[in-house]
This record gives sequence, structure tokens and C-alpha cells, in this order.
Amino acid sequence: MADHEEDDKNSNYKVSQKVGIDDLLSKDAEDESLRKYKESLLGQAANAKFSPANDPRRVVVVEMKVTAEGRPGGDIVYKLENQEAIDNLKKNPFTLKEGCRYKITIVFRVQHEIVSGLKFVNSVYRTVRVHREETMIGSFAPQAEPYSMTFPRNDWDEAPSGMIARGSYKAKNQFIDDDKENHLEFEYHFEIKKDW
Repeated sequence: MADHEEDDKNSNYKVSQKVGIDDLLSKDAEDESLRKYKESLLGQAANAKFSPANDPRRVVVVEMKVTAEGRPGGDIVYKLENQEAIDNLKKNPFTLKEGCRYKITIVFRVQHEIVSGLKFVNSVYRTVRVHREETMIGSFAPQAEPYSMTFPRNDWDEAPSGMIARGSYKAKNQFIDDDKENHLEFEYHFEIKKDW
């Protein structure tokens, strides 16, 4: 069973029918106040298209940034707009000092249609899965500017410490919506060491 299905198999939540932006705007078009209300909710997506015709993806990760307190050299930034960059992410692990406090920021764009109930799933492995976190991040309409989400939203995560915690890790990130569509899945590797 897929990771994202484990917590959802007993849920009674029913996802509403998917409606495209154009269909949503054309309904009740004669009602001026309702049209303005829809445009205010949809923002830029109501007035323009931000989706390249040759790119069918609905969620596009632009960047992943790792911010670790006290890290020499500042933040670690990976540009991830194409598949080659995502594949290279697996080959270039970053290092966290044991016990350091850190955050991960994901910058992403939404294209073509509204993405409803988007969840960010982060699973960390060291031979077996040692950590899994699922965070509901919300619903997003297409727009010119990318969205940015930082995890954890409040406070910091702390890298494990001690001789047993040191070593190589693999993380798998997924963006899954209410319809259980996995919009994007990518992996990265990192190491926990005694020092930077």
C-alpha cells in the first residue's frame, strides 16, 4: 500500500467534483456580484493563463532550500525546475551537523487548474523508514508568482545526534491532492555528521 493511502483508508471524507477554472467562471456569469466574488477568490487565475501548453504538470517544484542554524556558507539551495535537476538532487547529498536545527523550504508553481487539498508528504529512510510526516498545505490556483512553504511551519526540526544517528539518509517528498493524485515525487539524500 502506498504511503499516502495508509492514513486515508478509513477516512469518511468525500472529495467534491473537480471543476475547471473556465467552467467555474462561466457558471452564473450573468450575476455580476457572484462573478466579482469568484474573481476575488481565484485572484490572478481568473484573468490570465500561467501554464505553458507544452508542460502538462499541475505542480512544478522550482526550488528546495535547506536552512540550518550555524551552517557555514549559509543556506543550501537546489533549483529543480526540470527532471534533470530533480535527478541530480539524488546525486548531491547535503550535510547536517548532528543536533543542528533546520528547516526545509519548497518553492513551487501551480499550472493549468486549481489543485485542491494539496498535502506535502516527507518520508525519511535509513534502510527502513525512520520518519514520516504529512502536512496539509492547502488549495492553490495557478498564478504567475510561485508559492513558498516552509516545513516545519513553526519552530525548527532538530537533526538527530549521537554515533548511531550519524550516516546517510534518503528522503522522499510527495505532493498529493484530495483526489489522491501524486503530482510530484522526488528524492534527495543527506548525511548527518559530527561537524559540517
